[in-house]
Amino acid sequence: MATIQKRKKSWRAMVRRKGKTVTATFDTKAQAEAWAISTEAKILEGFAVEAIVRETLPPPEGIPMTEALKRYADEVSSTKRGARWEQIRIKAFMRNDNLFQRPIASITGPDIAEWRNKRLRKVAASSVNRELCLLSSVFTYAMKEWHMGITFNPCSLVTKPRKPRPRTQRISLEDRKSPIGHLNWDGRKEPKTPSQWVAFALYLALETAMRKGEILSLQWSNIDFEARHAYLERTKNGEERYVPLSKAAMSLLRIVKNRDPDLPVVPVATGNFDKLFRLARIATGLKHIRFHDSRREATTTMAPKLSNVLELAAITGHKSLSMLQIYYKPKAADLAARLDM
Repeated sequence: MATIQKRKKSWRAMVRRKGKTVTATFDTKAQAEAWAISTEAKILEGFAVEAIVRETLPPPEGIPMTEALKRYADEVSSTKRGARWEQIRIKAFMRNDNLFQRPIASITGPDIAEWRNKRLRKVAASSVNRELCLLSSVFTYAMKEWHMGITFNPCSLVTKPRKPRPRTQRISLEDRKSPIGHLNWDGRKEPKTPSQWVAFALYLALETAMRKGEILSLQWSNIDFEARHAYLERTKNGEERYVPLSKAAMSLLRIVKNRDPDLPVVPVATGNFDKLFRLARIATGLKHIRFHDSRREATTTMAPKLSNVLELAAITGHKSLSMLQIYYKPKAADLAARLDM
């Protein structure tokens, strides 16, 4: 059945039949009623929702996809911890993909599927999945929040690539010595240069299982040597976390003399940090090593020292166990003592 509603200066038509829902907006009631009759007939004939929208509505015009992408980067991405990655990716969409130069209402599921297949020939499936999630979010905002004239999210009509097998790469003692030496830090003196701070951050990650972004967001006011923890106000999962500090982690932090509460623990910008670590691993023949592998190495080292998986989740803030942490919040100092065993 069809529902016609007046909405300010336009008319909104909604047709529900056989579990399918299609909506559209028109300037007059007569146009809405005519569209509803035609659309209902199409559904009864077995047409797919996307085909109905494409055939019954006039050719899409107006707001280009680039406008939606730019608005998303400015209004939504800018509020996220991963703002830099999203904004860089959005600029790449706008610069390199002809598809996103078109009106947003003209982009269909098959268009996105074709784009996905082309991207899979250039980058890994995990990268394509991240990009699809970002595009899907842009389409959702354009549809629900900004009313840009689209009635469905084309990304929801395509299948995501299968996720690759999870990485199992660890960082051995030998693996960590080479890039640390290239970054010119001896592991004992206070870091002075950005390269030395990158090396310092790697050692800290190996002792705490903190993510790169968590380490770079830490300030000295977040470090409590007496309680033996580092406080993360907002993590990747959107939750706070107290990271226990082993004796090795505290010794590492204490070599820094200037611990002004308002200063970052690692005073290096994200972009420069990534560049320095990438150059170090390439120069030392360790292209297969990533900074995030330090988190896996630290987690693997910690696991035998703890009583159960909930303690490990409390330390690492693992996403799949985040809800269980509500019921199990051990003191960071107790966990820190176990890590010293």
